[in-house]
Amino acid sequence: MSILAFLSYIIITSITPGPSNILIMNEARRFGFSGSWRFTAGILAGFAVLGILSGVFTAGLYTLIPLIEPFLKMAGAIYLLYLAWQVGLPERSGEKVSDMKSSFLSGFIFQIINVKSILFFLTVMSAFILPFYHSFQSIVFYLTVAIILGWLALLLWSGFGSVFKKVFTHYDKLFRLVMCLLLVYSAISIFM
Repeated sequence: MSILAFLSYIIITSITPGPSNILIMNEARRFGFSGSWRFTAGILAGFAVLGILSGVFTAGLYTLIPLIEPFLKMAGAIYLLYLAWQVGLPERSGEKVSDMKSSFLSGFIFQIINVKSILFFLTVMSAFILPFYHSFQSIVFYLTVAIILGWLALLLWSGFGSVFKKVFTHYDKLFRLVMCLLLVYSAISIFM
Protein backbone atom coordinates (compact mmCIF):
# COMPACT_ATOMS: atom_id res chain seq x y z
CA MET A 1 0.00 0.00 0.00
CA SER A 2 1.17 3.49 -0.76
CA ILE A 3 1.18 5.40 2.54
CA LEU A 4 1.05 8.68 0.57
CA ALA A 5 -2.10 7.60 -1.29
CA PHE A 6 -3.66 6.36 1.96
CA LEU A 7 -2.96 9.60 3.83
CA SER A 8 -3.96 11.76 0.85
CA TYR A 9 -7.30 10.00 0.56
CA ILE A 10 -8.01 10.31 4.28
CA ILE A 11 -7.00 13.96 4.59
CA ILE A 12 -8.73 15.16 1.42
CA THR A 13 -11.92 13.20 2.09
CA SER A 14 -12.03 14.29 5.74
CA ILE A 15 -11.39 17.97 5.11
CA THR A 16 -13.78 18.47 2.18
CA PRO A 17 -17.34 19.53 2.98
CA GLY A 18 -19.59 16.69 3.94
CA PRO A 19 -22.70 16.34 6.06
CA SER A 20 -20.86 15.99 9.38
CA ASN A 21 -18.49 18.85 8.66
CA ILE A 22 -21.34 21.12 7.63
CA LEU A 23 -23.55 20.25 10.61
CA ILE A 24 -20.67 20.61 13.10
CA MET A 25 -19.79 24.00 11.64
CA ASN A 26 -23.42 25.08 11.78
CA GLU A 27 -23.75 23.97 15.41
CA ALA A 28 -20.54 25.83 16.34
CA ARG A 29 -21.83 28.88 14.47
CA ARG A 30 -24.95 28.82 16.61
CA PHE A 31 -23.45 28.02 20.03
CA GLY A 32 -19.69 28.43 19.78
CA PHE A 33 -17.07 25.71 20.07
CA SER A 34 -17.76 24.79 23.69
CA GLY A 35 -21.52 25.25 23.37
CA SER A 36 -21.65 22.73 20.56
CA TRP A 37 -19.42 20.22 22.32
CA ARG A 38 -22.14 17.64 23.10
CA PHE A 39 -23.15 17.40 19.45
CA THR A 40 -19.52 17.41 18.30
CA ALA A 41 -18.65 14.69 20.82
CA GLY A 42 -21.55 12.61 19.48
CA ILE A 43 -20.26 13.01 15.92
CA LEU A 44 -16.71 12.09 17.01
CA ALA A 45 -17.90 9.05 18.97
CA GLY A 46 -20.11 7.97 16.07
CA PHE A 47 -17.18 8.34 13.68
CA ALA A 48 -14.99 6.11 15.87
CA VAL A 49 -17.72 3.48 16.33
CA LEU A 50 -18.47 3.55 12.61
CA GLY A 51 -14.76 3.04 11.89
CA ILE A 52 -14.57 0.07 14.23
CA LEU A 53 -17.79 -1.47 12.91
CA SER A 54 -16.69 -1.00 9.32
CA GLY A 55 -13.39 -2.65 10.11
CA VAL A 56 -15.12 -5.67 11.57
CA PHE A 57 -17.85 -5.95 8.93
CA THR A 58 -15.69 -5.09 5.94
CA ALA A 59 -13.11 -7.66 6.88
CA GLY A 60 -15.87 -10.25 7.35
CA LEU A 61 -18.03 -9.29 4.38
CA TYR A 62 -15.37 -8.14 1.93
CA THR A 63 -17.05 -9.91 -1.02
CA LEU A 64 -20.56 -8.55 -0.31
CA ILE A 65 -19.72 -4.81 -0.31
CA PRO A 66 -20.43 -4.27 -4.03
CA LEU A 67 -23.91 -5.75 -3.55
CA ILE A 68 -25.03 -3.48 -0.69
CA GLU A 69 -23.28 -0.28 -1.77
CA PRO A 70 -26.06 0.95 -4.14
CA PHE A 71 -28.65 0.71 -1.35
CA LEU A 72 -26.42 2.64 1.07
CA LYS A 73 -25.86 5.32 -1.55
CA MET A 74 -29.58 5.78 -2.23
CA ALA A 75 -30.50 5.93 1.46
CA GLY A 76 -27.70 8.38 2.13
CA ALA A 77 -28.62 10.67 -0.75
CA ILE A 78 -32.25 10.83 0.38
CA TYR A 79 -31.20 11.62 3.95
CA LEU A 80 -28.79 14.34 2.80
CA LEU A 81 -31.53 15.98 0.72
CA TYR A 82 -33.77 15.95 3.80
CA LEU A 83 -31.00 17.62 5.84
CA ALA A 84 -30.49 20.21 3.08
CA TRP A 85 -34.18 21.01 3.22
CA GLN A 86 -34.05 21.40 7.01
CA VAL A 87 -30.94 23.61 6.94
CA GLY A 88 -32.31 25.74 4.09
CA LEU A 89 -35.71 26.42 5.65
CA PRO A 90 -36.09 29.84 7.21
CA GLU A 91 -36.81 29.88 10.93
CA ARG A 92 -40.49 30.17 11.66
CA SER A 93 -41.55 33.18 13.68
CA GLY A 94 -42.49 32.41 17.26
CA GLU A 95 -40.23 29.38 17.36
CA LYS A 96 -36.74 29.61 18.73
CA VAL A 97 -35.33 26.60 16.93
CA SER A 98 -31.95 28.33 16.84
CA ASP A 99 -31.82 28.19 20.65
CA MET A 100 -32.11 24.40 20.79
CA LYS A 101 -28.77 22.65 21.02
CA SER A 102 -28.31 19.32 19.35
CA SER A 103 -27.55 16.45 21.69
CA PHE A 104 -24.74 13.92 21.91
CA LEU A 105 -27.19 11.22 20.83
CA SER A 106 -28.36 13.14 17.77
CA GLY A 107 -24.74 13.67 16.68
CA PHE A 108 -23.90 10.02 17.34
CA ILE A 109 -26.89 8.64 15.44
CA PHE A 110 -26.37 11.06 12.57
CA GLN A 111 -22.76 9.98 12.21
CA ILE A 112 -23.58 6.27 12.34
CA ILE A 113 -25.96 6.67 9.37
CA ASN A 114 -23.84 9.26 7.52
CA VAL A 115 -23.28 7.69 4.12
CA LYS A 116 -20.19 9.79 3.36
CA SER A 117 -18.52 8.32 6.46
CA ILE A 118 -19.77 4.81 5.69
CA LEU A 119 -18.36 5.03 2.16
CA PHE A 120 -15.18 6.62 3.54
CA PHE A 121 -14.51 3.64 5.81
CA LEU A 122 -15.58 1.09 3.19
CA THR A 123 -13.11 2.65 0.76
CA VAL A 124 -10.34 2.83 3.36
CA MET A 125 -10.84 -0.83 4.21
CA SER A 126 -11.44 -2.23 0.72
CA ALA A 127 -8.94 -0.13 -1.27
CA PHE A 128 -6.14 0.65 1.18
CA ILE A 129 -6.07 -1.85 4.04
CA LEU A 130 -7.51 -5.28 3.20
CA PRO A 131 -5.76 -5.78 -0.14
CA PHE A 132 -2.39 -5.33 1.62
CA TYR A 133 -2.81 -6.22 5.32
CA HIS A 134 -4.62 -9.05 7.04
CA SER A 135 -3.29 -8.98 10.57
CA PHE A 136 -5.45 -7.61 13.35
CA GLN A 137 -2.70 -5.19 14.44
CA SER A 138 -2.31 -3.70 10.95
CA ILE A 139 -6.04 -3.22 10.47
CA VAL A 140 -6.37 -1.58 13.91
CA PHE A 141 -3.36 0.67 13.28
CA TYR A 142 -4.57 2.00 9.91
CA LEU A 143 -8.16 2.40 11.11
CA THR A 144 -6.88 4.34 14.13
CA VAL A 145 -4.92 6.65 11.84
CA ALA A 146 -8.06 7.20 9.71
CA ILE A 147 -10.21 7.90 12.79
CA ILE A 148 -7.73 10.36 14.35
CA LEU A 149 -7.25 12.30 11.10
CA GLY A 150 -11.03 12.35 10.61
CA TRP A 151 -11.49 13.70 14.13
CA LEU A 152 -8.97 16.47 13.49
CA ALA A 153 -10.82 17.51 10.34
CA LEU A 154 -14.17 17.54 12.16
CA LEU A 155 -12.74 19.64 14.99
CA LEU A 156 -11.28 22.03 12.42
CA TRP A 157 -14.75 22.56 10.94
CA SER A 158 -16.20 23.14 14.42
CA GLY A 159 -13.49 25.69 15.17
CA PHE A 160 -14.15 27.37 11.83
CA GLY A 161 -17.85 27.71 12.66
CA SER A 162 -17.05 29.11 16.08
CA VAL A 163 -14.42 31.60 14.91
CA PHE A 164 -16.64 33.00 12.17
CA LYS A 165 -19.86 32.90 14.23
CA LYS A 166 -20.54 36.65 13.97
CA VAL A 167 -19.98 36.69 10.22
CA PHE A 168 -22.21 33.66 9.70
CA THR A 169 -24.92 35.12 11.93
CA HIS A 170 -24.84 38.42 10.03
CA TYR A 171 -25.25 36.57 6.73
CA ASP A 172 -27.59 33.91 8.10
CA LYS A 173 -29.77 33.49 4.97
CA LEU A 174 -26.78 33.29 2.68
CA PHE A 175 -25.00 30.92 5.06
CA ARG A 176 -28.01 28.59 5.24
CA LEU A 177 -28.35 28.69 1.44
CA VAL A 178 -24.68 27.78 0.96
CA MET A 179 -24.92 24.98 3.57
CA CYS A 180 -28.09 23.71 1.91
CA LEU A 181 -26.40 23.67 -1.50
CA LEU A 182 -23.33 21.91 -0.08
CA LEU A 183 -25.57 19.19 1.36
CA VAL A 184 -27.33 18.83 -2.01
CA TYR A 185 -23.90 18.59 -3.64
CA SER A 186 -22.93 15.93 -1.08
CA ALA A 187 -26.04 13.94 -2.01
CA ILE A 188 -25.26 14.19 -5.73
CA SER A 189 -21.57 13.40 -5.27
CA ILE A 190 -22.43 10.02 -3.75
CA PHE A 191 -23.24 8.84 -7.30
CA MET A 192 -20.19 10.37 -9.01
